[in-house]
Amino acid sequence: MLLNSVRIENYRGLRDICLPLSRFVCIVGENNSGKSSTLLALSLFITGSKVNKNDYYDSTKPVRIEVELNICESDLAKVKDEHKDKIFEIITDKKLTLVRRYETDDSVNLCYKKLMPVDKRFDDSKIAEILSGKKGNEIKTAIMDHLPEYEEFFDEVKTQKGAKEIVDSIIKDMPISQLEEKDVKLPIPEAIIKTLMPEPYYIQAVKDINDDVKTKESATFGKIISLFHKEIEGSKPVKDIVESFGKITTLFNRPDNRESRPDKRLKEVKDIEKLVNAYLKENFPSSSLEFYIPPIELKDILSTTQIYIDDGTRGLIDSKGDGLKRAVTFSLLRSYVEMKRRSKLLDSLDSEEADPQNEENPSQPYLFLFEEPELYLHPAAQKVLFDALSIISESNQVVVTTHSPIFFSSTSTNTFIKMKKVYEKDIKPYSASICIDLHNNTTNRDLFQLICYENNCAAFFASRVVLVEGDSDVYFFNHVAKTLNSDWDFNRKNIPLIKINGKGSVQRYRKFFNAFEIEVHAILDLDVLVNGFSKLGVSESTNSIYSQLISEIDRVAIDLNINGEPNKDKIKSMVEKYTWLQRYQRLKELCGTLSSGNNLSEDEIREINLLFEIEEKNKRKQVLQCEDYKITYKDILLSSLRDENIYVLSKGTVENYYPPWTYADDKPSKAINACALLPDRESVLKISPLVNTHQDKDHDSEEKINEKTEFEIIFEKIFEPAQPQTNEPNISILGLLTEDQTFNISIPISSDASQPAFPDK
Repeated sequence: MLLNSVRIENYRGLRDICLPLSRFVCIVGENNSGKSSTLLALSLFITGSKVNKNDYYDSTKPVRIEVELNICESDLAKVKDEHKDKIFEIITDKKLTLVRRYETDDSVNLCYKKLMPVDKRFDDSKIAEILSGKKGNEIKTAIMDHLPEYEEFFDEVKTQKGAKEIVDSIIKDMPISQLEEKDVKLPIPEAIIKTLMPEPYYIQAVKDINDDVKTKESATFGKIISLFHKEIEGSKPVKDIVESFGKITTLFNRPDNRESRPDKRLKEVKDIEKLVNAYLKENFPSSSLEFYIPPIELKDILSTTQIYIDDGTRGLIDSKGDGLKRAVTFSLLRSYVEMKRRSKLLDSLDSEEADPQNEENPSQPYLFLFEEPELYLHPAAQKVLFDALSIISESNQVVVTTHSPIFFSSTSTNTFIKMKKVYEKDIKPYSASICIDLHNNTTNRDLFQLICYENNCAAFFASRVVLVEGDSDVYFFNHVAKTLNSDWDFNRKNIPLIKINGKGSVQRYRKFFNAFEIEVHAILDLDVLVNGFSKLGVSESTNSIYSQLISEIDRVAIDLNINGEPNKDKIKSMVEKYTWLQRYQRLKELCGTLSSGNNLSEDEIREINLLFEIEEKNKRKQVLQCEDYKITYKDILLSSLRDENIYVLSKGTVENYYPPWTYADDKPSKAINACALLPDRESVLKISPLVNTHQDKDHDSEEKINEKTEFEIIFEKIFEPAQPQTNEPNISILGLLTEDQTFNISIPISSDASQPAFPDK
């Protein structure tokens, strides 16, 4: 059994949201984006627990939680034979779609989706209302009056059941255009349907960890202990103990059937009861008193469980640190999972038909809903916990909300969901989601694996990222940006600088992050214009400018007599590459063809040109970096790329911007030393070349030219993008709390100029 998808409507901030589900689902998003509400909705779908009026997004509409479940043969085996026919009626292609509805009148119903006529006269509730209390000819008259165009179908009808069967046959013959999916009452009791559902375990992100370690059933420990209870209650020693509880009960309580069963209570109990009754009858002669001691239950005993920890000092767990408490919680859970695994393995050894890996023989299904499981755990412990949850997801379903990139895995995380809050004019804020299926989409899974491998998972928690080419770039741009403007702080603004391995990954990163509606910027070396430009994924217009630039560069190379021969270091690097050796060998083969008097084909001539492409690229790179010659289309292309959030460094590499007296043995150290030599805004402005920016002046054709430095243009675009219009104009007052904390106060301004913004005061 597996939950395939969920649609949540009108619950809290979840106005209407559809989410795919899998074995292991990871949900991320900012606070108040709807993550916890999603977990609660999944739990409510199964339990049917009450909601309050504040949980309705729109108080005039019902809360609706629709879930599609995948049903296998072993799930159906749990249903009694007399109910199976009704179950089969509502299952299609081994899938069952159920809907939990919370009506506005506080009623709660579990329904299923069924194709029903658009005509509301055919609704089950309406037909039931028409036939209610009718008998014999009254039934025929009532149904004919209700559906006069179908009266010939009801000539022989005599019972309500017969009338309903005829209505069903009429519906079956209707064209699809007259039908729509509706939520219909289940044909069997909800308790029977629940045997097909998983048991939910919702573990909240408690703010007080002491609440988490209590053993009452609503607390985390209590929930997990109840799992152990279910595991041990079937064992013989426990059965014997439970049986003894019954014997103890008979010693204190009267039997239910007093006339046919003897009173086996203790003499002392009878004597006390008799004495108290004697005194009671002095004032109330017609009244009598009876002692009743509730039966002892195993779960009541287990609920008083206490956990002691010896970490050098033995004491109750609630006296220990929060991290240790949280670790014990999940250690209990992992132990339970391991017990289930061993039990399943033993079953498979005892029975040739049982297969622990067979999807048709699943263990007891559970739906584990974990809210921020990383709380109170250091990174290493978080990794251990993630591995445990991965194991749990092999035989159960796991949904986690998290703020930790450690909980991402291209192999374990099948579904990745990012939630956000949407603010629209004149509409109550609501949650939206972006979902990526990593289980069935190989391309997404491979790229997700690359991102995890390169330790760039933190980007998923941002709304904007910047791609750079190396560690030096990360350090240098961090320093330069906030030195130019204290507000341009990548860390404070939560804009990660993402180091990628090679320019070839730019387009894939942009495409993948854009799918999550993460705005992607990239700062790249100038050589991307001669090596890897096709991998940037730019627009047609920018590609057209690029073609014109290449033509211009090649003309200039001829004019300046630039040959493009590689230097010694480049040759050494080329020789060490096996691909270059292959090219050299191929060149010898083609030369042999010519020396034999044979002509080369067009493809072979093109191949020779490719063999010398390094010279071609070298030549173009030299022209691009030539400061003595103006390359018209270079500036035009760089400007066009900036419009697409790609910033190509006009001076080449980041090292070309370092002060001339910067020295170090390695690149990262050199970047650190360069930053030390750039202590203020003025020093940074000196190393950054001026760039002309053209802006239309009002509505005429005249242009005004602004000169800004290259770094100012880049970081201004990254940190100060065009702001979307909000519901109301507002004033934002920035207040400084500490060196790295700020708060914003937004004061609405009335859009009606006649209304004062601050009435009376």
